[in-house]
Amino acid sequence: MIAPLHYPMHMNPPLHVNTLNEWFQRLAPVKEFDSPSQAAQAQTTQQPVVERLLLSVSRSAMACEFEVLFNQFQYPQAADLAVEALDLVEQLESRLSVYKPRSDLSVLNRFGSQRAIPLSHDSLTLLQLAQDIHTWTDGAFDITAGSLSEAWGFSRRQGVVPSPEQIADALQRVGSQFLELDGTARQGRLLRTGVKTNPGGIGKGYALDRAAQRLDNGGIADFMIHGGLSSVVARGARQHPQTGGGWLVSLRHPWRLEQVLGTIRLRDQALGTSGSGKQFFHFGGQRYSHIIDPRSGWPAQGLLSATVICRSGAVADALATALFVMGLERARVFCESHPQVGVVLVVASERETRPHVELLNVAPDQWTELPRESAEGECTR
Repeated sequence: MIAPLHYPMHMNPPLHVNTLNEWFQRLAPVKEFDSPSQAAQAQTTQQPVVERLLLSVSRSAMACEFEVLFNQFQYPQAADLAVEALDLVEQLESRLSVYKPRSDLSVLNRFGSQRAIPLSHDSLTLLQLAQDIHTWTDGAFDITAGSLSEAWGFSRRQGVVPSPEQIADALQRVGSQFLELDGTARQGRLLRTGVKTNPGGIGKGYALDRAAQRLDNGGIADFMIHGGLSSVVARGARQHPQTGGGWLVSLRHPWRLEQVLGTIRLRDQALGTSGSGKQFFHFGGQRYSHIIDPRSGWPAQGLLSATVICRSGAVADALATALFVMGLERARVFCESHPQVGVVLVVASERETRPHVELLNVAPDQWTELPRESAEGECTR
């Protein structure tokens, strides 16, 4: 279980790189061995016979399809542990989803401005992480931006352009400074009436981190689990002769899904992608994304998609949202000071139909760009 951080009321959390590494260790801990012989034994047991086929176990949760993938026949207990991991995802949905009226966050949204609300371990941990990411990104990620999603109609999946007055009104109820957490008492309060938390930009990744921990604790070293394809956690490697180590994930054009831009190789890493490919609407000749800048109240513009590669699914999800909001130049600056975060940015090209792909802190063997003539094909996961 992830231990919660204990921040006293009104105390700012620790900042930047050290906190990021602390969260990596809590959400995606690196295995440590007591002796060289244990490490050698683990390395030996994790080299199974090559399997070309995959075992897939899936379930619908959090408004998408969660899927766990194993090398077929590698682990006799794989299917049972996958069911346990997906059960955990459903439990987390019941605690975190704002569409579940009895969830922790729904109760916090309704009554948090009146009294302190008890929070489960997972709800408290997720909210603490969200506050830290808000700090790292200078407010580009804000879990309290629920009022803006409502103003733009995205919470109802009915996009509408609000008036400047409506945006200004919604912004009065947005700000992580209005979310007060007590780690010792495991409680949360909202310091302004009408503030609404929404875990949409971080919840799936957090669920994947927790599910991955369950599989890891069950002795599974090689697997990949994703939620709706945009959030992925991978461990070990796919045992396929053409994979070349790790797990391969295809990156597609966010608007033209038949166009594959390249493949990303994950080795004991997570991936989160944010873009405007699925939720958007057109008005007055303008395309409006569902990803809203919580500082201005307007949908983010500039990038087609932002993909983050790091150790934690929750961190990858939230940072992908934040970097999409921040745009190309500020994303570059962020990556300069956070070398442990890899980023793939897809930027529209004015002269060409194929967009420009910019890599930040991504190893050369981790990204393979597909030739134009093969960009319509499928990639092996």
